[in-house]
Amino acid sequence: MANTSATQEVADYLLASKRCEILGLDHLLHMGRLVAAVSDLVHALQQERGLSNLHVASRGERAGERLARRVEETRDREQAFRERLAELDTQRLCSPGFVRLFARIAYALHGLDELRAVRREIRGLKLSPEAIIEGYSELVRGLLAVVFEAADAAADPDISRVLVAMFHLMQGKELAGQERAVGAAGFARGGFDEPLSGRLQQLIDHQERCFQIFMEFADSRSLDAWRGAISREAMTTLERFRRIAFASVQEGQAEQSLCDDWFELTTARINAIKEVEDRLEVALTELCARKLEDARADLDKHRIELDTLVEQPGPGSFAIFYDPPADAPPVEETYDAGCASPRLGRSLIDLVQSQSLRLHEMGEQLREAQAALEERKSIEKAKGLIMTHRDMTEDEAYRFMRKLAMTQNKKLVDVARATIDLADMFKGVGR
Repeated sequence: MANTSATQEVADYLLASKRCEILGLDHLLHMGRLVAAVSDLVHALQQERGLSNLHVASRGERAGERLARRVEETRDREQAFRERLAELDTQRLCSPGFVRLFARIAYALHGLDELRAVRREIRGLKLSPEAIIEGYSELVRGLLAVVFEAADAAADPDISRVLVAMFHLMQGKELAGQERAVGAAGFARGGFDEPLSGRLQQLIDHQERCFQIFMEFADSRSLDAWRGAISREAMTTLERFRRIAFASVQEGQAEQSLCDDWFELTTARINAIKEVEDRLEVALTELCARKLEDARADLDKHRIELDTLVEQPGPGSFAIFYDPPADAPPVEETYDAGCASPRLGRSLIDLVQSQSLRLHEMGEQLREAQAALEERKSIEKAKGLIMTHRDMTEDEAYRFMRKLAMTQNKKLVDVARATIDLADMFKGVGR
């Protein structure tokens, strides 16, 4: 009886491990759908921001009807986002790993609630283009933070890789959207000053880094979609517009007639990036569904195998859960302690070790996938420290870090980590 009881305990915990894995994958499937809803909402907000900026910068002469249509479309996307949120079981997911995720969701919802008042001010031409860019960008940052936390909390390495790619593609597209808004404001005014020009350059630099990380983690089909998304001719035209914008700082003006062309060109680019996002959304949903199906099939297989093993009679054996030395005698000569049959002991060991090895490999792959997220965390933390201690804006702090990196011939993330270490050291001295 002790044999059956002990063996059943092992089997119960093995099956419990598989059931936990299935619950985690089911959650990731729901999170994948939520991320897709965030992607669609962010894209709608980016388009609304660009049209709002164009409308206000032209003193209401441009984009009025298009803006009204876009606002309605954004509301539809917001409703879809809220419906996906309603699918999350917030009671079952109340664990430490979800604290930041739920806080980010709350922040994003608060921003969406404030949007109605912002739209009224835009219709009344009461906001500046800079205020519109900053307001919408802050809301988008809040939504992207939801995607970031979803990627950071993902326990499956393959799904984590797709989420990391997704986050950085969305982040890069958001920066492209801000570039569109900044450029539209500059061309609509007839020229760019130093602050606007500096902001434009920073946005271009940020985009390239985000797209590089996306390419490191994206699946092959998404990479193919990325390579075919934007034509060489379109990129050449975009570079020409950028040169005109930078040159206007010295020349004092840029043709206002270029505003609409700039807006249409950058909008086409953003829409092309969204098509790649859509490809990633499909890849994410398919991957989550496939993983969930495989895990359920694996659970059924484990249950059948374990039921068969538990029912087997035989002479005793004590199952030791580590690999024996290379010169150890055969299993039949070693595992004989009056507890379970040798075949049963070895079979349970194989199942446990197989599960442990798979979880270990998943952990290693997961750490690799999340390294890009840790890099972002370090840069954001260092930027915050510099803003606090040197009384700088976010843009100034980032440019300061970039200058240090170039001067010291280091990566930006290395400068960020050194900044954090230095701050921690001085905290220790002050104690």
